[in-house]
Amino acid sequence: MKAVLFVLVLFLLSALPVSAADTSQADGTGPARIAELYSDIESFDVTLYSTQPEEDLALEVSLVRPDENEKVLATQEFSTGSFPADTRVMKIGFWDVSNAERGAYTLKAKLLKQGQVLSESKYDFVYGSNSASRIKVDDLVPNSEGITVALSPNQASLFDIEYMLVDGHDVIYTTKTEKASLTSIPETFSASWGSLLENNKEYTGRVKIKVYSPSRGFIASTENFTARDDAKITDIYQDETGASATVFGRSQVPFEGSLNFSVYELQETSGNSSSVFVESIRERVPVLLTDDDETVEVAWKERLTEGVYRLEIELIGNDGDVIERRETIIESNLTPSNASEVSTVSGNNTSNESGGNGIPGFSVAFGVAGLAMVFVLFKKLH
Repeated sequence: MKAVLFVLVLFLLSALPVSAADTSQADGTGPARIAELYSDIESFDVTLYSTQPEEDLALEVSLVRPDENEKVLATQEFSTGSFPADTRVMKIGFWDVSNAERGAYTLKAKLLKQGQVLSESKYDFVYGSNSASRIKVDDLVPNSEGITVALSPNQASLFDIEYMLVDGHDVIYTTKTEKASLTSIPETFSASWGSLLENNKEYTGRVKIKVYSPSRGFIASTENFTARDDAKITDIYQDETGASATVFGRSQVPFEGSLNFSVYELQETSGNSSSVFVESIRERVPVLLTDDDETVEVAWKERLTEGVYRLEIELIGNDGDVIERRETIIESNLTPSNASEVSTVSGNNTSNESGGNGIPGFSVAFGVAGLAMVFVLFKKLH
């Protein structure tokens, strides 16, 4: 009997609510919650997670000096937008603290829905500490292609690098290099953007580095850039009949520009050289992204006769700006009489191939008719 009562008491105790779990939404265990926080004196990130799709939520974040009066240095509130279920979503923000003092700081974050707190959390960090990290960010260069970070080691280290493309508070693309290493000399690490960019729009490139030892720690660095369409000419071919140029894409802004081919005849009169305009052709370049290439070909209206010509090729961007200009020489040995003969022969070949009144077309028709007649006679004889 005593054993039965003991088991019953244990069952009743286990059914009672625990006070630490009583505020399930406020401490981040509800459907929508703050899963992770990070901050330094320049930027912060808040990672959200929900077991169901969410929209119309808001984040309230504050940077605080945790002294006796708990001085609030900055506060931001912004919409999280909509995000899907079972997906970690990171939101980014930036501090603007002038004359920051060395010492302890705290990031406080609240996830709100119509003013009600769904989840809250905080993150403590120290600014200006004398304890140096194992690695240091020497430089960070984001652009329309991707992002490059230069790191130098204070000690041999293993670390992860997360590269982020940020638009406002949203991380629109992220990729990661895991278990990278530095031993004794500085190195650069790069990643390409996997998202399309909008021309002339400002974005932020950010890296967040997780160092594994002696204890897990983070280093973050950010830099703004303006996305631009970009490409370059990699190869040119030219002769008296026409020209071509190969264009290589160097941006995640879709390149929708054109190539302009201009020919000038070089002449010398009384010891002075001059260029006489001959012809100009403009052709659209097929849409290019980073590492794409396309070749554009043009043909002159008339073959260039004997002489020396200057070919100028301009690569024109989406906004009509000249991205690159290349010049080369065309040397033609084609005399005017040869040019007319080539044109005549070309015309005759076209006529013959069409099977009109030319002899080859007639011979084929006659041969086919003859074979048909022979086949009919052969059947009659048998």
